[in-house]
Amino acid sequence: MHTKAQLKQPPVFYLAFTTAMFERFGFYVLTYLLVLYTKSIYGLSDGQAFILFGVVNGLVYLTPAIGGYLADNVLGIRRCILLGLFLEGSGLICLGLSYKIAFWLGLGLIIVGEGLFKTAPTNLMARSYTEQDPRIDTGFTLYYMGMNLGGILSALSCAFIQQYFGWQAAFAVAGLACYLGLLSYFFTRHSARDIDSEPGMKKLSLKTWINVTVGIVIAVICCTFLAHHSKISDIFFFFATLLILFYFLYEILNSSPEDKLKIIACLLLIFIGMAFQVLFFQAFTSIILFINRNVIHQLFGLTIPSVSFLALDPLWILILSPILAMLYNHLRKHNKGIAVTTKFTIGLLMISLCFFVLKFSTLFANGDAQVSMWWIIAAFFLYALGELLVAALGVAMVTHIAPQHMYGIMMGAWFLIATALGASLSSLLATLSNIPETMHDPHLILNIYSHTFLIIGSIGLTVTVIAFILGPYIKRMANLENR
Repeated sequence: MHTKAQLKQPPVFYLAFTTAMFERFGFYVLTYLLVLYTKSIYGLSDGQAFILFGVVNGLVYLTPAIGGYLADNVLGIRRCILLGLFLEGSGLICLGLSYKIAFWLGLGLIIVGEGLFKTAPTNLMARSYTEQDPRIDTGFTLYYMGMNLGGILSALSCAFIQQYFGWQAAFAVAGLACYLGLLSYFFTRHSARDIDSEPGMKKLSLKTWINVTVGIVIAVICCTFLAHHSKISDIFFFFATLLILFYFLYEILNSSPEDKLKIIACLLLIFIGMAFQVLFFQAFTSIILFINRNVIHQLFGLTIPSVSFLALDPLWILILSPILAMLYNHLRKHNKGIAVTTKFTIGLLMISLCFFVLKFSTLFANGDAQVSMWWIIAAFFLYALGELLVAALGVAMVTHIAPQHMYGIMMGAWFLIATALGASLSSLLATLSNIPETMHDPHLILNIYSHTFLIIGSIGLTVTVIAFILGPYIKRMANLENR
């Protein structure tokens, strides 16, 4: 049994927790508002807003691979935290300015800032634990909950700020949150003094700083360009995915029989994860517009902004996380652990059922084609449960199964194929719910959403069946027992 002192988190945990919480608050303002903002201010159609969302989030989950490399080999982890928060905060403030060029520049700054920051807090935490440290699971669970706390506060506050003070104020508060993350870093920076990467422990030369500055400027310009040109971004994602798949084919052909099977198992789980992410990102595209147009917003005389409904996901995660942790511990004590392949399948089933709940809700709409918010609460319960069973386990799963020399590339593959490509494809699937600008009849709009949710749920259910069939084979290939 571990004593309370032994289970106390290392000091750097508080640096990671607070900086990530403030950063998630800022980033989720963009995630929650992007579709509504671009439709309202720039007149984008549903489809155009969906595609922009997919491109931005695809790039956001692609750049951390580069940021992680810079943290370990060039800049150091702490410098990546500082630069990432500063760039992201500045980008969020740019979004609210009344100039279209500032909007696109803001997106570029946010994408690059995310790339630098995203892996840095967990990188510091991982370096602060010893091998087989009993605090690891608790530490990363609390860290994940801190991120979701930032998500809840963001959804609840930014919606009301936007409603009463405007878009500019909402994005300004988001940028300020990232700057508060910088402030919290300076209060806790002493805790990371001795656990940075090797470059982070040294003073950087002027030449290195110049190279880094030029590199960041070029990266911002490239990301701004890709965000503004979705078709070129699609080509970029396609070739990046193709390149990594060719690399895996090379590894499969040149690996031992045991490693071949592990690589194939990882790839199959990554593609199952991609299918999950395609459904997962619907919350910020098709579902948020459904809430905006066809859900009753009044509760006890208070009008709930559309974006505030998205707080249901992190709220359910905070409720369900300790319950699942207790369930896993109980099963483990009785040697009845749930295999990760089974968790993935159940997670896919849960998020698929979420769309059937949304479809079913349309059958109970009132005379104004408005649906009770209780259906949304129920749908997000399933949505969050699926997230905990797939998204929360993805990176840990693929790096655990992969051959040791491929840990880094497998983590990059999860972000590129499962998350980045999943986000991009989700925007295409969301276009099924496109509402023509000339359509104003709420009943016709409701019918389009009803049909869309049925199709999306059916696609999810089909992939769930495939994952269920493949599960035992993946488990054997990966040499998994009950993990």
